[in-house]
Amino acid sequence: MEGSEQISRLFEYRVRLISESQGISAKSLLGKDMSIEVDLTTEKNGGGKRFLSGQVTQFTYIGRDGDFYSYESVLRPWLWHATRRSDFKIFQFKKVPDIIKEVLGPYGFSIEDKLSGEYREWAYIVQYGETDFNFVSRIMEQEGIYTFYEHHQGSHTLVLADDIGSHSPLPNGPSTIPYYPGSRAVHVHDEDFLDGWSFAEDIASGHFAADDYDFEKPKAYLETRQQQPAGHTEDSRELYDWPGGYTQMADGENYARVRIEQQKAQREVVQGEGNARNIAPGYLFTFSKYPRADQNKEYLIESAHYRFEENVRRSDGAGGSGASKRAGTDSPTTYRISFNAVPKSTAYRSQRITPKPHTTGPQTAVITGPAGEEIYTDEYGRVKVQFHWDRYGSMDENSSCWIRVSQTWAGSNYGSMHIPRIGQEVIVDFLNGDPDYPIITGRVYNAMQMPPWELPANKTQSGIKTRSSLGGAGGAGLKNGPGDANAIRFEDKKGQEQLWLHAQKDQLTEVEHDEDKWVGNDRRKVIDRDEFNTIHRDRTEIVDRNEKINVHGWRTEEVDLDETLTVHKSRHRTVDDSEDVSIGDNRKKSIGKIENVTIGLLKTQSIGIAYMQNVGIAKMANVGVVYNINVGLLMSTNVGMNKSTTVGSNETAKIGDTKATNVGKLYTLTVGGQEGGGSASQPPGAMNIVAPGETGGSGGGSASNITMDAKSITLTVGKSTLKLQDDGTISLNGHDYYTTLSGEKQVKVDGNITTRGANILDN
Repeated sequence: MEGSEQISRLFEYRVRLISESQGISAKSLLGKDMSIEVDLTTEKNGGGKRFLSGQVTQFTYIGRDGDFYSYESVLRPWLWHATRRSDFKIFQFKKVPDIIKEVLGPYGFSIEDKLSGEYREWAYIVQYGETDFNFVSRIMEQEGIYTFYEHHQGSHTLVLADDIGSHSPLPNGPSTIPYYPGSRAVHVHDEDFLDGWSFAEDIASGHFAADDYDFEKPKAYLETRQQQPAGHTEDSRELYDWPGGYTQMADGENYARVRIEQQKAQREVVQGEGNARNIAPGYLFTFSKYPRADQNKEYLIESAHYRFEENVRRSDGAGGSGASKRAGTDSPTTYRISFNAVPKSTAYRSQRITPKPHTTGPQTAVITGPAGEEIYTDEYGRVKVQFHWDRYGSMDENSSCWIRVSQTWAGSNYGSMHIPRIGQEVIVDFLNGDPDYPIITGRVYNAMQMPPWELPANKTQSGIKTRSSLGGAGGAGLKNGPGDANAIRFEDKKGQEQLWLHAQKDQLTEVEHDEDKWVGNDRRKVIDRDEFNTIHRDRTEIVDRNEKINVHGWRTEEVDLDETLTVHKSRHRTVDDSEDVSIGDNRKKSIGKIENVTIGLLKTQSIGIAYMQNVGIAKMANVGVVYNINVGLLMSTNVGMNKSTTVGSNETAKIGDTKATNVGKLYTLTVGGQEGGGSASQPPGAMNIVAPGETGGSGGGSASNITMDAKSITLTVGKSTLKLQDDGTISLNGHDYYTTLSGEKQVKVDGNITTRGANILDN
């Protein structure tokens, strides 16, 4: 038997076997446990046994060996089966010891946990196409965990260790092994011993540094350092690791310590050789009787190579059917063991030799999230995906870690944002090619997620179209057509160039300074409901040709200060029903030439205090039926030259108190026709002036009355009447008086003149 075993490595033993049977089936042994029993009996230390147990992973028929048949079995640990299985699998929120047990547990073999350290919880770690063995080896080397085996009859146990306290002295045989060199060793028959011993020290890096980056704490200082120089020249070379695989300082410090211990574990190594049959990797022994006292101490066995021979067959010939073989009773059983060990005082760590797989390029995945959701994200806009290689994910919010999404622009509260939605296919790359650090760099269409418009028919179109969520309907999203979406689309077809902007519900535009718009041809705007415009300062609108505004309901316009309206030619305004104009203070109206006002029925003007009209040349008012002026207190009419009033029928003037008329030269009042009795076109008329008395009568009481017509003038005061006729007759209270006067007339009375008589005649 010959083979090797080492901490954190797969052992292999090749065992040569002989049998009288020629037909041993390999299938009957493959995958079965096989144990090699080693007798540890010595005269000095007594009896004992140890076992080397493993799984038969290869069984070879070698051929005939005399009267026997020769075979070879290759024994390996049950963990070797983990090299025959690979997988792509995601582990989330687990510690490495738990991941190891989850991966190796299904193999159904014994695992003993002798770990003493505290281990971080990994939010996300991926077995990326690796064999189970390579994966668990890699993550154990990362964390500073190593393994060795405890052998039993018919089985072996995988032991997880991380500290010298995980190891015990050799369980079978003596734990102290002496040194007997050269010729002295020939005479030692009562105990196992070592006859070869060498020790060496290498220059190893005595300094280690690592750093990393955490996007959630982008300015955090994460650099960690450890140093354990050996004390010789050139012992301070530094190993620098980036990325260090951590975002917490405590984790980084732990990894730095593990890395420096991995360097230190290989700095001082001894090699031993002898016949000590109980030497086994993963156990402690004490070395003794070496000439240099500093070597006589306790060591941890790291690896061992075994060569055992027992019952060796010797051939008398070349073999074949006629060759005779005999059992070598003169062939002693021999044991030869060589090994490597490190001082127990050195913190042992296995080396990092298992490479971490790297991705060879981007790949695609599908966005996932909780059932019933369309968008699933966190405060950083991260999303979750299901990779196409993932056989264990459930296409939900647990399918992956939160994955950052590359945007076209990302700043401090500014940039672009397009969150991939559940079901969309995205391009996933990996930072530094590390499958544990995915990042989404793009999105792609597929047969279930087609482009927003039909291709290649619309190959000149580009843009963005979203989908309303939750429950937005598919479709083009044009105006009131099917589809719930916001969109911006560019049509670049020559002669049909177009920019289309669609807001499924509300559109909000904010311009913090100036906005300029230029439309080379026509502009149309349709608002199905209301429009509100607020301008906090000035507004200027220029229409080079015509403007038409149709308001089918009511219109209100309010100006807090002044309004100026200038129309350089004509202005036409039509109000089909009523118009109310209310002016709180003054109103001034200037018309350069002519104003025509036509009122179909009635015009009423109410003026609180005064009303003044200035007409430069002429004013004419035509009233079809009635013209009524009511003045509450005072009315004054000033005419610079002539005033003419024409009344077609009757005119009535009613003065409540006093009327005064001042005529500078001549006052002419014509009633009816001309003097002399009128004419056919202008018939004679009459004039009646009444001054009502206290009783207010007309022609009675204390009233005064003047009646004039073409023939006479009658003056009535109270009960007295004086009448002058056109022939000169004067009647006083019905009595006529005739007077004929010529020549000189003078009547002077200083006192009374009284004339009485039935007949008084003077000539």
